[in-house]
Amino acid sequence: MNYFILSQDERISNAVEPVGIAQVIKKELLTLDRIDELEELERQFPVLEKNDMLYIDFIEKPIALLSDAVKQLVEKYNPSMPFKAVVLMDMPKLMQTLYWLVIPPKVPCLSTQTEFRLDGTLKKLVLDEAKAAPYSFFQIEGIKENYIVVNIELAESILRRDLRGIRLQKIQTEGRWNDILSVEKAL
Repeated sequence: MNYFILSQDERISNAVEPVGIAQVIKKELLTLDRIDELEELERQFPVLEKNDMLYIDFIEKPIALLSDAVKQLVEKYNPSMPFKAVVLMDMPKLMQTLYWLVIPPKVPCLSTQTEFRLDGTLKKLVLDEAKAAPYSFFQIEGIKENYIVVNIELAESILRRDLRGIRLQKIQTEGRWNDILSVEKAL
């Protein structure tokens, strides 16, 4: 099966940017076992003022936020996925926009072919298909990077819609399907 890293399209220079969210919602709270602690936190944040600001469908930094359209798609594939509402406020325009904080499960699905640099960052990412197969939307356990991964079915659903600001980067995999493709190429 094919998997893709879901990321924000950096070519969009006027994308909306929440301000102060990283100081309130700390990265260490972004785990499934601490999701209840998020209930008590402030969930309204101002945005950095820009000309012609574009409200994209996936904000990657400082924390992952999904637009309502992307959240609904992810929910179809993962009905039990926990989401928390976050409101971004454009004070000069008196506008509020709903986004969703998502905490995907961390899946131990690294292949033995994955390579790391000396500082522990990824040099070559390879997923084990068998370990990743039950999941359509997840993070990878055992790496420093905070990648959100989607399977091909969810990636195709994202691409069929008119969503803005999303990039999908294919991840190399090892497993049954690659073995079958290798045999077919050899024939």
